[in-house]
Order: sequence, then structure tokens, then C-alpha cells
Amino acid sequence: MKLIVILLCVLFLAGCTDQLRVEPENSLTFGNITKEKDVEALVYGVGAGVRDMVCWNALLQVEKGAYADEADESRRGARMLELEAGTADLWEAWYQVIMGAETVLSHVDVVEMPNERRQFYRGQAYFFKALAYFDLIRRWGDCILQKGGINWEPVAKTPWPKVCDFAIEMAEKAAEILPPFDKLTDCNGNTMFSKSTPCQGAAYALLAHLCAWKAGGKYFAAEVDRNYDEKELWDMAEKACTKVIESPLYDLVATPEEVCASVLVGNSKEGVYETVMKDYYNEVGKRVYSLGTDYVGYPVRPEYGPGVVQDFTLRIFTTSVRKMYPGADTRKYAYFYDLDGMDAMDKSITGGFAYPYKERSVNITVTGTKKKFASFNSNRIWWRLADIYLLRAECRVHLGGDKIEGAIEDLNTIRKRAGAALYHSSEDNGDLQMTVFREREKELLVEGYRYYDIIRNGLDYVHSFLEGGYQTVTQQDCIDGAFFLMNKSIDFKENPLMRQNLYWLKRQ
Repeated sequence: MKLIVILLCVLFLAGCTDQLRVEPENSLTFGNITKEKDVEALVYGVGAGVRDMVCWNALLQVEKGAYADEADESRRGARMLELEAGTADLWEAWYQVIMGAETVLSHVDVVEMPNERRQFYRGQAYFFKALAYFDLIRRWGDCILQKGGINWEPVAKTPWPKVCDFAIEMAEKAAEILPPFDKLTDCNGNTMFSKSTPCQGAAYALLAHLCAWKAGGKYFAAEVDRNYDEKELWDMAEKACTKVIESPLYDLVATPEEVCASVLVGNSKEGVYETVMKDYYNEVGKRVYSLGTDYVGYPVRPEYGPGVVQDFTLRIFTTSVRKMYPGADTRKYAYFYDLDGMDAMDKSITGGFAYPYKERSVNITVTGTKKKFASFNSNRIWWRLADIYLLRAECRVHLGGDKIEGAIEDLNTIRKRAGAALYHSSEDNGDLQMTVFREREKELLVEGYRYYDIIRNGLDYVHSFLEGGYQTVTQQDCIDGAFFLMNKSIDFKENPLMRQNLYWLKRQ
């Protein structure tokens, strides 16, 4: 395959909000990139490519492990590890980001500007490359690795651990040279306020997740690629999490209600890195999609009232909600609409289901007097501080020894905000790793983490928390690519070195 690269010759973000200030440069070509603002425009273009990356079938993976008591028939095949689980879209959008970042790197040294600014753009390019590869290996596993420049020759896929190594290297470089969030400025010296701009904290969050992914994924790496020290990676991830947590630039909001009303909308003090989607519905339309859409009902959908049985894709019983959030844990009331009132309603109306209300900022279409839910109107939150606290807790459990106390402190930090009971050693029969996993499940519900969390925690978790064929999948199946997506036929065009995911090849 020759990678089909749409180089970012024309910047297309007309009508942007001040969260992502871009002046369209309709005449910008690579032959006349002579000023810093031209390089800045290229970087903005790569950021716009990340938005495309987010929009392209974002749910193909995360729906497989999304917490639900019932799933619509249209989703059950993928959740059961049937052939639909391997269904994929093109990976072109991810490689456009990677090649766009390469374009920035190839021009940043030839344009006259202060070295501090040069490093800023270089750091953003490193970050974007690492981010795209991180998402590629979580979706497709083995993929084509372009380390530098643009290679037009046929290229074989690289095992995902080696791709992860390269992404870790890029994230480390980005963390080293990017400024902290409060020091971000554009080429005119204006302060940049959007959490979509790569900064030091975002790079450390990315680095932490990359290291944790490789550490936890050792069991599904091919034996030849498994010769690495996962403890060293857990240590790297723990240290990267600490960099974010100890920064004065990020802070937990006070309550779970604020998580819903502010953090998940975007650009909050708890947000670490996100992609701007809010107020872009007119540009990207129905592609503005999040996992919350699969759960959404009354009152988010104005076309439905409380007396309509929830017939949406994924459903959760109120009894499950109460079990998940026992006692005084306020997340059950923030994350679900009027839990007590809906629970008291006739079960022939509600079906006994809760009404998720975690995402609630929406785009509404109006036809005459009828209003209809169109999409959520919020940013795509990649990482928020609560996730980083709980990821650090996970790292510390794996490191063991004197780190265990710190893992419990991190766990309790999140529980205190929710008013939940603090950790007791009797929980989960003393299995702290399981307790941290379940806390991530509770705190990050409907945010798209759970499938990847399950995989990262090991084969026993896959057997226990996923459905259907996942419950009997073997380690060799995992090595062969059961967790990942198939490649489309176009990926093989003009590339005799390309190979299909082995797990799905056997089942086609």
C-alpha cells in the first residue's frame, strides 16, 4: 500500500471559535511557508485532523466493553466477539495526522523564528504523532510505522509493541519541550486557552497511558516482542501521572455534578487534553458522536417523555446503579437523571432502567414545533484529572511494596469527592487491582475507557467482564489480534507486504 496522504495545503477551519483561533490561509502551499504564522497554520491543520480522527467510527472499539445490562441486537455481535467485532473503517484519518505532523517537522527548521517558538511547534508535532499511534494500536494493534519523513514504498505492518515504543519516544520528547498549559501563546503573543492545544501536561498524560498500555498488554504481544520489563513501564507511567497530578494547572472540580455540567462539556480545570467538538455541529454534523449517545433518553432527548420505555442501544438497570454506587456516593444522582423518581415509576413504563444524564449539553434540531436530539454539544475529552489519579493508582498496585499506600490514597481522593465510603481492605476480597478497576468503571462510566481498561488488566478480566466469545478467548487468540479491528481491502492496494489481522483472517 502507498499511504494516501492528503497533505494539509489548505487550512479549512473557517468560522472557528476563539477556542481554536485559525485564520484560513486559502493560498497557503508548501512552497510559500516562510513565516511563523504559516507553520502555526500547519499545526492547526493537524489539530483539525485529530477532529476527523475522533469522528471516524469512534465507537467501533469502546462499545464492546461499555457497561450495560442490556444491549440492542445491532450491537450484540460486536460485544460477543462475532465477526462484527472486527469490522473496521479506514485508518486514513490517523495517518493524515501523522503525515501532517511530519510536514510540520520538515518545515519548522527552515522558517526563521525564535528557538522557543520552534520548539513549541516541534513539540506539538511530536505529540500529535504519539497520539495518533496510541489510538492506532488500541484500535488495530499492529500497524504501519512511519518513523520519519514520508515513505512511498510498500511497508509491512510493525508489531504494536514496537509502534508503542516509538510513540513513547515521541511523547517523551513532547513532554520535554512543550510549555505548561499556562505558558501557551500563539505567534502573536496571545494567550491560548483551549485544552485542545498540546502542552506539557497533555504530553505526560499521553506518556502515562502509552506506558500503561504496553505494560498491561504484554500478555497479548507476540513472544518475540515480549522481551521487556513491564515493571519499568509501570514506573514510567506512575511518574508521568505524578507530573500531571502535581501540576498546579489541573484540579478536580468539587462534585460529580460539576463533572457532568462542566468537565465533560470542555475546557474545565479538570480537563487535561481534549479535542474541540463543542459548537462544531454545523461543520461535522452527525459525525459528532460519543458513547453517551448509545445510552441517551429522557430528558436529553426532548422527543421522548419520562413515560417512554428506554429502547436505546445500551441500557442499565436502576438496581445495577444502586449496587455500583452504594451508600452516600453522589455519582448515582449526578450521572443518572432523577434516579429515585424513575425507580419509583411503573416498571411497565421504564423497564426498570435508569436514565443516564452524565452528558447533557446537546444540539437540538427544530422542525416546526417538534424538537429532536441531534448530538451532544461537548468536547471529546481524552483525559481528565480523575482518570490520571486512578491510572496512577493502577500503576502503584502493579509496582507494589511501599507504593500500595499511595494507590489507596489516589483511590480515596476520587471517592472523597463523590462522598463515597473510603477504601477498606475487605473490598473485592483484598484484591486492590480489582478495586481500582471497579473505581475507574464507576468514575469514568460512559466515557469510553472500559474496553481498554479491561484489556489492560489481563485475560482474567477479559473473561469476566466482556461477553460471548470474549469469555473463552485464548491467549493465542489475543496474540493473533482478537482485541483489534480488521483492515479494509483498500489498505492492501499496491502493498504486497500488507497482512490481515490473523484472528479475523481465520474467521472470514
